[in-house]
Amino acid sequence: MTTDSATNGRLLSGVRVLDFGRVLAGPYAARHLADLGADVIKIERPVYGDDTRMDPYIYEDGLSAGFMQLNWGKKSLSIDLRHADAKAIIRELVAKSDVVIENFRPGVMKKLGFGYDQLVHTNPALIMCSVSAYGQTGPYAQRAGYGPVTEAAAGVPELSGESDGPPMPTVLPIADNMASGLALAAICAALFHRERTGEGEYIDISLLEAAFQMHDMAVQQYLASDGTVAMTRRGIRDVTWVPWGFFANGPDWVCIMAGNDSSWRSVAELLGRADLLDDPQFADYEGRSANRDVIYRAVEEWVAAQPSALAAVDALVAAGVPAERVNTIGQAVEHPQIQARNMLPTFNHPVVGEVRVMNSGITLRNTSASVRGSAPDLGEHNREILAELLGRDTAEITRLTEEGVLFEHPRVAGS
Repeated sequence: MTTDSATNGRLLSGVRVLDFGRVLAGPYAARHLADLGADVIKIERPVYGDDTRMDPYIYEDGLSAGFMQLNWGKKSLSIDLRHADAKAIIRELVAKSDVVIENFRPGVMKKLGFGYDQLVHTNPALIMCSVSAYGQTGPYAQRAGYGPVTEAAAGVPELSGESDGPPMPTVLPIADNMASGLALAAICAALFHRERTGEGEYIDISLLEAAFQMHDMAVQQYLASDGTVAMTRRGIRDVTWVPWGFFANGPDWVCIMAGNDSSWRSVAELLGRADLLDDPQFADYEGRSANRDVIYRAVEEWVAAQPSALAAVDALVAAGVPAERVNTIGQAVEHPQIQARNMLPTFNHPVVGEVRVMNSGITLRNTSASVRGSAPDLGEHNREILAELLGRDTAEITRLTEEGVLFEHPRVAGS
């Protein structure tokens, strides 16, 4: 652990992370580490910085909503990694850091002089995590790829959409988010291992494997049946775990998941369909699957007849049945549980003013993992990092800036 980082009372206080990540998977893993207390330095290219700085919706030049969400709580060092002076600076930082995260295509960091086998000579206890589309090895390792492409390779869209329609792409960045979670877990485990043994670690995470491992049940069904059972697209209602699906109430929809025996009994009683409970055709999940049209028609009619989607949900929940309205994004933002758990705290950003940012989703009793700090301007912390961590004087920092080794957003340079 670094000894010159300020103690902040969080689980990863004293851990320094160099975040070379771009776009989503790498930066989001680093954002979680920052929430847990790590001192995260985001390494960004001059002028443009991270690609997400110009994502919609843009509050101010270089400060988009997406960038702020993924990079809140970090420091920004904007530096031209191709320059000899920059390489020396990075190696000095690596010597003073615990973790390096990157999500370039395999081989890029090595070409820059920052591959694990190169950096470990500078810091033998270094933990380095590489996140890529297909992983560092294998026949596809050098392929370019984004989350949706790797999700397609993993078969994820094949399970989305109507049974008689085409596969549907996922809107949420499933592979990236899952990969960031795997990276977070592996990094924390490696830090724990290093505390016991003094050994560093190299972590190789791929978006493809992150997406593929979500198929736990579908893949195991396929393997256990020697390929005779393959999960397919099911539309808005399940064909096996009945009743489970979406049901309309006017313009709204209600999600009901009541496939086990006790939940099914509660649904049937709520619908006033004691006849279904007495019928052996509906006694177990195989029978309910075979006769799902009868069940779904009854649930569909009941939900449609309720005063509102929320009224239907209230009745189902009171009966002990898991159910929720299918919310719009606006409705989800205002969900009482989201509000109660402080998932969208408000901050006063020094440039954009009042802004709400997604919290970490991690709740701890004795310490905090809540979002903290701010989202940095490009190169906002160049001078702080070089002066306080590396002992460079003002003249040296000015020279590096004038020569284009370092870059500061005009807002920073003019402050």
